[in-house]
Amino acid sequence: MIEREIAPRLKALFEQYPFVTVTGPRQSGKTTLCRAAFPDLHYANLEAPDQRAFAEADPRGFLSQLAEGAIIDEIQRVPELLSYLQVLADEDGGNSLFVLTGSEQFSLSNAMSQSLAGRTALLRLLPFSLAERRRAGGSTQIDDMLFSGFYPRILDRRLEPRQALADYFETYIERDVRRLGGVSDLSSFGHFMRLCAGRVGQLVNLSSLGSDAGITHPTAKQWLTILERSYIVFQLPPFHANLRKRLTRSPKLYFYDVGLASYLLSIENPGQIATHPLRGPLFENLVISEALKHRFNRGYHANLSFYRDKSNLECDLLYTTGQGIGAIEVKSGSTVASDFFTSLNRVAELIPNVSSKAVVYGGTARQSRSDCEVVPIEEFTGVLERFEVDQEVAAFVAERETPGPAWMAIDALDDVYRSQIRPALDALETAIEPLGHSLFQEQETLSLAQAGGYAIEGTDILAADRWKSTKDEQLLKQAMALKDVAPIEEIVISHKWTFREYTGRGISGFDVTLTATWELLGNHMTRRISVDGATHPQATLRIAYADLDGHSSDIDHLVAESLKGLMSRIAAKSDA
Repeated sequence: MIEREIAPRLKALFEQYPFVTVTGPRQSGKTTLCRAAFPDLHYANLEAPDQRAFAEADPRGFLSQLAEGAIIDEIQRVPELLSYLQVLADEDGGNSLFVLTGSEQFSLSNAMSQSLAGRTALLRLLPFSLAERRRAGGSTQIDDMLFSGFYPRILDRRLEPRQALADYFETYIERDVRRLGGVSDLSSFGHFMRLCAGRVGQLVNLSSLGSDAGITHPTAKQWLTILERSYIVFQLPPFHANLRKRLTRSPKLYFYDVGLASYLLSIENPGQIATHPLRGPLFENLVISEALKHRFNRGYHANLSFYRDKSNLECDLLYTTGQGIGAIEVKSGSTVASDFFTSLNRVAELIPNVSSKAVVYGGTARQSRSDCEVVPIEEFTGVLERFEVDQEVAAFVAERETPGPAWMAIDALDDVYRSQIRPALDALETAIEPLGHSLFQEQETLSLAQAGGYAIEGTDILAADRWKSTKDEQLLKQAMALKDVAPIEEIVISHKWTFREYTGRGISGFDVTLTATWELLGNHMTRRISVDGATHPQATLRIAYADLDGHSSDIDHLVAESLKGLMSRIAAKSDA
């Protein structure tokens, strides 16, 4: 037995949540995965009639036997259990209680969101990935993969694919479709499935599909939903963005397992694949489903789409992460042709966030073009892994490289100095001089400039004839050269007047400090005045950079509040 790629994620989430729910198609390996990952947990299968009857009749008694935690298989068979499980989780208050599995997608997700919201992590296990199939000893020939598919049981037990898939199909129709309801004619439903296989990789057209199946449009929609609920097919959504293009709104249809699609197309052996008219769409199905497995096996949302506009310009797969989009074209041919790149390059020019391009083709040799990788199917998941890591590296480097400046603040710094800082300093110097010289023995001044973790100070760094040197050569140049610190998000300029040794009324021994501060953050400047560290809110002023030229600096108010603050502080200290 091989370890599934999703196993590390399953184990990690079980430590973080009271429940982990694993959904996926029948025979995708959910039970084997969970029992291998948690061999010490009890196991209960609600497909067994006696276990299901017990759980339905006496849910408390059923769960009391599993008080130490358990794997409960096919939980959708007794959805009422979820409410009792919620109570258990709330009473216990801990994690690592139950692992739940199910073979229905939408109904189970809805039940989970109602009963176990915030208490369960949700994972989706699909049939083997390419790497898992290879480790299980499956053939790596493309036509063999398209014929036999990726269900673990077929590969593990070396079953004859056509017979095994026929059994899977019949069991699905007779058991799951009957139980899901909404299908009165199972024979017509089977015919509908075969028509879906004939449209693999095409835009979903329910009117055409219903007409060919001899059913109404609403019935075709209902039956397609049943196939999605039971993990037989999925719809790949179209890409949407604010582009000056009319984009298609219809999704494309694919099977979770390409082998089942081949069976439904009445393909009887791998040799028929090579000349089959749908070999290209089947190969595309293989690639798209592999990308989906890659996402699900890591616990990610799908985040997959395709591009097509009204002029039929198309890209088969857009692989979106938080940092960018990978544009991927799929070609089943084994020879690289120049037209492989035509549509891909045009789409990449239209979508601004495309940061990587690749062509997955039916050949065996890898090729590197100037801005695009051409890879065989066996290397496709490596391309996805590399794309994700490249994006992570870009973010990692951005966090640690030479800090980038906050350009708005830097661009506004000269304007703030000219219209706010220098006029205020000139006015305050003149206004506070009588207080300083008459009541204190000494007066000191000190200026401080800070940006991006770097600071300079001095008595004259804010002088008019020194300002350019202070800003360009000392502050910003040094701040932007620092490593391993946050980018420059804030610039702070301050000036202190410290009056030492009060002499009024014959009392001596205390100092008083007035501080004026200008903080540049985001798109605005804030001015503050404080005396001995206590801010005087009446003197606080906030101005957007865009309004600096037209906004009054209100110097007289600033001076008046500063003087009142100083007098109040001196009086409080001298009268103490």
